[in-house]
Amino acid sequence: MYRDGVRKSIWQEEIKRISSEADDKQLFDIVIVGGGITGVSTALKLQENGKNCILLEAANIGFGTTGGTTAHINDFFDTTFDEAINDFGLEQAKLFAEVGKEAQDHIKNNIKKYGLDCDFEEKAAVLFALDERQAEKLKDIVAGASKVGHEMTYTEEISFPIPFKEAVIIPNQAQFHPIKYIKGLCEAFLQLGGHILEDCTCESHEEQDEIIVLKTSKGEIKTKNLVYATHIPPGVNILHFMTAPYRSYAMAFSLNYDEYSQHLGYDLTEPYHYYRTQKIDGKTLLIAGGEDHKTGHEENTGECFSRLENYVRQYFDVETVYYSWSSQYYEPVDGFPYIGKLPGSKGKVFYGDRF
Repeated sequence: MYRDGVRKSIWQEEIKRISSEADDKQLFDIVIVGGGITGVSTALKLQENGKNCILLEAANIGFGTTGGTTAHINDFFDTTFDEAINDFGLEQAKLFAEVGKEAQDHIKNNIKKYGLDCDFEEKAAVLFALDERQAEKLKDIVAGASKVGHEMTYTEEISFPIPFKEAVIIPNQAQFHPIKYIKGLCEAFLQLGGHILEDCTCESHEEQDEIIVLKTSKGEIKTKNLVYATHIPPGVNILHFMTAPYRSYAMAFSLNYDEYSQHLGYDLTEPYHYYRTQKIDGKTLLIAGGEDHKTGHEENTGECFSRLENYVRQYFDVETVYYSWSSQYYEPVDGFPYIGKLPGSKGKVFYGDRF
């Protein structure tokens, strides 16, 4: 279980091949490109609604960001509600808050509907400020949350051994095992008649009169509609100028004592640190993440792991590092996810930045 120097996430032991047989001559209703939580969730929902779908993944299901996430399920975001109000107005900020709750409900409904065993746990989150500057930021975050009807309550105690100035409790958050979750969704998708093709890189697409022809590493695939669930689409598109790639780092530790926090935790440093626990092979581990930076802006990523480990050891009585890994994600420049028709398309190609 110990991964000395191996960059493999805590979840990836669960990744297995899931590809199915498909007639490559048939015309699909919808092709979904990208086998992470966004693509798999989209494919299942469309198949549930009677569409004939195929899901394409360049590596294997859950290989990318979903396999590298720390798997917090939040209805508050890196873009705070006060920032959303300032940039887009109160009504759009309220919609932003609503879709966060809808996403949580969607996950919970899938777990219940399909009986998924994915280590799902509902938990409260703790957001804490470490100094006066962060305390002022926290005040703005709480004020913005109040305006959109999102509950955040000040607390004088937190369950993490970190000195803090101010902190709030945020109820109704959750965590899960992301690979177990999407494996269950894939099984449901296949049972409903969907198709999955792994090791299949989508190289480009061509919109013809009535159909879209995808050129892939496994040949041409024809479809009526196309969804890119890949952070950014292939080729050249205006979205490439509207998102920036970032890399985030995570490590899983055992502690020298059994007092693991039952909360999700987040500080307000730049970049911020975040915490949760996970039981693997009967052993509870603390997962800590942070040290995010724009991809390519850090010459030695090994130093990012060292800084993260040193930071955690400064506050926690850490015993062993069992896993350490990094993952890439994309941040939209305006702070809101991009979802809808792909810019420059004829209306049958869609794009989803994140679930």
